[in-house]
Amino acid sequence: MIFMNKNIQQKLRVDQLRKFVNLNPDARQYFYSKADERWLSWLWENGFFDVIKQKAEDPTRYGYKLPELNYLAKVVEKEPIMVVDIILAVPISVENFNPEVVDRFLRICSGLPALELKRMVNKIRDERWTQLMGAFNEWGFEYEKMLQTLISANDFDSILILAEAILSVRTKKEIGQTSREFFSDNPFYFNDIGYTKVFEYLLRVDDKNIEKAIALVTSTMIQIMLLVGEESKDEVFKVYDKLLLFDVDDFFTLEFGERDGFLHRDDVKKLAAVIKNYAERTFGKECSDVKFTNNLYDKYFKHLPDSRSMWRLRLFVLSLCPGVFKEELKKAFFRLFEVERYYNELISGTEYLKALRIGFSVLSDDDKRKYVKQVIGYFVKKDQEKENEKENWHIGYGSRILSVIADQLTEEEKQVAAKAKFTIHPDYEPEPSIKIGGFAGSIRPRGPITQEAFGKLPIDDIAKKIRTEWRPEKLREKNTSEDFHNPLNAEGAGELLRVDISKRLQDYVNNANLFFERDILDQHYTYSFLRGVQEVLRGNKTEVSDINWDNLIALCVTIKKSGETKHFDGEKRERDTFDAWLSGWTGVHSAMTDVVQELLTEERGVKINFPKYRDGFFEIISYLLAYLDPIPADEEPKTATITTSSPGAKEQMVSDPYSMAINTVRGRAFQAFALFMYQDGKKISKDEKIKISSDVKGLYEAVLKKENTRALMFMFGHYLPAFYFRDKEWTRGLLPQIFPTEPEKKHLYTAAWEGYLSNNLYEEMFFSTEIQKLYERGLILTDADYPKQKHFKEPDKGIATHLALAFMYYKDFGFGHVLFDAFWKKTDSEQHADFVSFLGRMFVYGSNSSADELLKKEPRSKQRLRDLWDWMLKNYKNAKPFVEFGSWISLEKDIFDPIWLAEYTKKTLEKTKGSLDWDYGLMKSIIQLAKKAPKDTLEIARFYLLEGGVRGTNRRFALHIDNEWLETLNILYGTQSTRSGISSLINNLIREGGSAFWGLESVLSKGKKN
Repeated sequence: MIFMNKNIQQKLRVDQLRKFVNLNPDARQYFYSKADERWLSWLWENGFFDVIKQKAEDPTRYGYKLPELNYLAKVVEKEPIMVVDIILAVPISVENFNPEVVDRFLRICSGLPALELKRMVNKIRDERWTQLMGAFNEWGFEYEKMLQTLISANDFDSILILAEAILSVRTKKEIGQTSREFFSDNPFYFNDIGYTKVFEYLLRVDDKNIEKAIALVTSTMIQIMLLVGEESKDEVFKVYDKLLLFDVDDFFTLEFGERDGFLHRDDVKKLAAVIKNYAERTFGKECSDVKFTNNLYDKYFKHLPDSRSMWRLRLFVLSLCPGVFKEELKKAFFRLFEVERYYNELISGTEYLKALRIGFSVLSDDDKRKYVKQVIGYFVKKDQEKENEKENWHIGYGSRILSVIADQLTEEEKQVAAKAKFTIHPDYEPEPSIKIGGFAGSIRPRGPITQEAFGKLPIDDIAKKIRTEWRPEKLREKNTSEDFHNPLNAEGAGELLRVDISKRLQDYVNNANLFFERDILDQHYTYSFLRGVQEVLRGNKTEVSDINWDNLIALCVTIKKSGETKHFDGEKRERDTFDAWLSGWTGVHSAMTDVVQELLTEERGVKINFPKYRDGFFEIISYLLAYLDPIPADEEPKTATITTSSPGAKEQMVSDPYSMAINTVRGRAFQAFALFMYQDGKKISKDEKIKISSDVKGLYEAVLKKENTRALMFMFGHYLPAFYFRDKEWTRGLLPQIFPTEPEKKHLYTAAWEGYLSNNLYEEMFFSTEIQKLYERGLILTDADYPKQKHFKEPDKGIATHLALAFMYYKDFGFGHVLFDAFWKKTDSEQHADFVSFLGRMFVYGSNSSADELLKKEPRSKQRLRDLWDWMLKNYKNAKPFVEFGSWISLEKDIFDPIWLAEYTKKTLEKTKGSLDWDYGLMKSIIQLAKKAPKDTLEIARFYLLEGGVRGTNRRFALHIDNEWLETLNILYGTQSTRSGISSLINNLIREGGSAFWGLESVLSKGKKN
């Protein structure tokens, strides 16, 4: 009877508590926030946690809504055993999947002690938590913490179980393959599995568990290879390997790197490195135990898919114990003669040759002789079958094979090989060769002699050789297939020339005429010569102030005259398939512009007698400004030479006009032209108003009249101030041509306008009537007026920036000015927001020496900021620009008085309904505002925390209240005039905002005690 009464009483307590907890969400949250670990067992036994067993209403999304999970996370530190018991008792499956539950369970597990975590790893793996959370797995930091806990406890059994869960491989359906050429998606269930550090921890597995680890990583690799591969239709491998592991140049030299790259195939590369490490740790030490070694290979490595990358990996493994794997190696070596396309498959890479060098000696003598005979016969036959008699690829491959086994060849075999034109180099070291879709390793061009020997040659001998025996086609003829990755070519010879110029610059300049002969000397050597000179000038690699430049200028003039006689074809080199990578005539002209720029630039300490070379420079620059690079087609979407894309964009865009300009001959020549104009102006007396020579003006006008590219029009706009201040009247007369009004030239106008807005602001120029009209015209432009091209500087932001600077620096520009008023009459709130944002970042919160100097010297500048804020609050309706005032809320530069700032911050938040783009300044200022202006600060808190936060859309602060805000609320609660308002605000925050604000009870409690 007593027992029955206890059960009844217990049931009543349970029902009463359940009724209270389920009264509303706040009651539920409140209870679990107050309950401590002593409630844990009772709550579990009485079904209060049953809610976490239920399936989510929408398993594709989740937030933190279940206070029961918060409670478990809170008490786990004191009751880890009981919490794990509860988690183990909650089934996780597709049928009851709730991503919030799994997420919180994983976070709880990441903080468990090793003994309790050990109890969890099987559940994580067996219930497929990783797969279930595949849509939500980003970095896997929780798994990394778990692995760290287990590694510290040396619990390798649990590490391997957890690693198995982490290394789960997606299915073909999940991965959604679409490409036939390349594996283009992630095989794992993590956005970046590298953050779990699973591969690093697997490398630390002890020898006792090494076999289980091998089983795990090879099984994972098999799944990945079968996932990304498909049945092959060629005669070499059974599985077509889409992944290729083409980042692995050589499995023999493959090393593990923490962050080898950012592609998902880099994760597979790490997995391969772990497999290699395990193979070395086992086969490398246990070759003497034949039974163990064979068993290990047969169980785990033999069954790796028959794909190209796994073939290369197996060759490495077999080479570790050649005596044990003699039969396997024999099959591998002789497999070469069973297929036709050997060169892109079986022996592409170093593994076949390196395994052959290691393992050939263990073959029987009969097998050795048979193999050598077949090599010679096989590759001779292949060479005879080739269509191009000048090629020798097949004999070259055969030569590599015979070279790595040279010490095993008989004298008779060597003689037969030599007669068949094989070349044997006993010291040959295999290097990665061609792979499908590209090249392995890197191409390192070489010159015909060493750099040291080159430096000893007289320059006229060098000039003769580059015209005769060092001509590109002559050097190319000397290469064999063995030279593929280290070819002898004109690029290598040109590099010798470029480097040598820095060591004897004057000698080369004196002989500059030897490095251009249009129909005889390949243009790549002319390019190399000019680039070598330019690099010396740019880097000051040698003393250049006393150099006599006569012959260098003469060389450029000679090139100019040749081009005027017969136009240089800038595309000719690209049609030469053999030497497509060598520089063409456009490269030569680009190098010329760079040399001229370096000679005219004073910044690098180059002192040139400008008057002496003035006419030569002018002649060269005039010619370069007429060179057909760029042309309009270079800026059209279908034919553009330089394109770019924005994040998330589906299509490529034409690059911005400035990038186009500085990567073309005429664009760089225009920069040289501006430098020339500056140097030329030095000869003109300071007293003269006009500081531009008549021939400079003539050239400027001639180029402008013919110009039809956006790239060069950008340069005309960008460099406008440089010419304007040297002859204002003349420049103003050209503005209609620089900024044309004809509809068909709108694309040229907008490019010039963008170029102008990308430059600094100049007061005298800014207030010019003609320039003012340009701003007024620019204000009415829309995105539709610009071609589909990336901007160097967004024009709307450019105007906003210019006008904001003028507002701060020029006393005659502000309210009442026609242009200023026109700007604010626009309905473009985005542009107005840019104006406000720039001022805040530049003058109020940012650190800019010029801006800070202005604020110190000109009191009106601070007043202008206050006036603008005041004017906008009184006159501006759209809330968007007010959101940008977040960067204005600062007391650091003494621009605003705390009382004033509190009032205007309050009014601004009222406009934005509590929203700010940036709240750091507010947080840093709020305590001082509370002390000086408590009533306005109360309203700031109400707008920002309640209206903009809890009731609005800005929830960045919702997870906690910063200490600055907590102190502010304490100050306001302790102030008589704001106590009631703060009490009401806190109650509203707690009631509407929930658990994130429960800590504010301490403000009210502390106040009552005081």
